[in-house]
Amino acid sequence: MKVIVGIPVRLASTRYPGKPLCDILGKSMIEHVYRRCALSKYATALFVAACDDPIRQHVEAFGGTVIMTDPEIQRPGLRVAAAAETLRLEEDDIVVVVQGDEPLVHPDMIDLAIQPLLDEPDILVSNLCMELTEEEWTDTGEIKVVCDLKMNAMYMSRSPIPSVAHEERRCIWWKQVCIMPFRWHFMKKFNHELEPTPLERQESVEMIRALQHGYKVRMVPSPYVSKSVDTDADRRKAEDLMRDDPIYQTYKDMK
Repeated sequence: MKVIVGIPVRLASTRYPGKPLCDILGKSMIEHVYRRCALSKYATALFVAACDDPIRQHVEAFGGTVIMTDPEIQRPGLRVAAAAETLRLEEDDIVVVVQGDEPLVHPDMIDLAIQPLLDEPDILVSNLCMELTEEEWTDTGEIKVVCDLKMNAMYMSRSPIPSVAHEERRCIWWKQVCIMPFRWHFMKKFNHELEPTPLERQESVEMIRALQHGYKVRMVPSPYVSKSVDTDADRRKAEDLMRDDPIYQTYKDMK
């Protein structure tokens, strides 16, 4: 079984144009993500799924692999799936989508996320999750998740869930972390056969498609702190966190 990691990136961004190439301690954000994903113990191959020639040139310049995709593709998961279709994959191989705006992604996050697919044949897709703070609970940029007792997602929303009608927290609050491993046969089905669902559109959360079609999405708690970058303020925060990051120390001198 192969474990393929795909990082979807594009230069166009309404909030932060050109962000894959933004500088964080002398390296681009996409180089940080790539270098860190390359340290996964399970990953057998790694590529950037891109649609812009400057991205291709930049990634190839630092020794990375790029698969070019249609610029009309909007969804990150579909971009990775389109790139993966150019590879020779078996049906039960695992394709992992790692968002390209997470420069502090820890390689163990990838290994954690795929573990349910390695251990349980009936799990077709999983997502990382982390505990949600009270501040994040009201942030529409964070995708909240409620789970059953086996950590299968029951629902996801950008709105505050679960309820605090009783004015106290009686359970752990979770948020989605965008590392998403799929079995290859299910990734193809998800992108090409499962119709987008009403609740997926209502919540603007793609993974609800699997839930509303009746598939399990296993959530995997992660202890690692990450930081997505959507603004220059986010970039500066990521840069501050990066200075003392032990994973960064392992590749900071690579050219």
